[in-house]
Amino acid sequence: MSDSAAPPGFEEAFHQAAERHERVWVFIAIVLLSLLMAGTLFFVVLDYGVVVQTDGYRADPASVATTPPFADAALVRTGPNAYAVHMLAHLWTWTPSPLHVPQGAAITFYVTSSDVLHGFEVQGTTINVTAVPGIVGSVTYTFAHPGTYYIICNEFCGIEHQAMIGRIIVDPARPA
Repeated sequence: MSDSAAPPGFEEAFHQAAERHERVWVFIAIVLLSLLMAGTLFFVVLDYGVVVQTDGYRADPASVATTPPFADAALVRTGPNAYAVHMLAHLWTWTPSPLHVPQGAAITFYVTSSDVLHGFEVQGTTINVTAVPGIVGSVTYTFAHPGTYYIICNEFCGIEHQAMIGRIIVDPARPA
């Protein structure tokens, strides 16, 4: 005795419907994966800077410490209330340090490294730039309050990483 007999053609129709259903879901999965990959590629390339979108430039890490403007290590006036400084990271110090800047002036930091990856973070501010050998990154900041601000390396750079501290001294504004 058989359990139940299927009508003729039922099994073939069932398999055709199941195959059609499976193809629809495979198509949906491929479309979703394609969208995910395109979104990830867009995010990585444009947001994380695989395609660099800065006005930074390149510097030879082997000779950056001996070539201007990094060799000069000074605060340079670039406008009425604007200055630029070229900061060089190297095991395990920041040059120039200490750096005296006037309160209320727009300071543009150009940051690079001569050896390994370093992190240029000024505590108490929003300044955070990765110092990459051969690449010069930049950030502009205005110090509103006088005092001493510490530059720390926030990328592990070796055995003396924790001692890599620089100083920015913001001098009080002079009354006009």
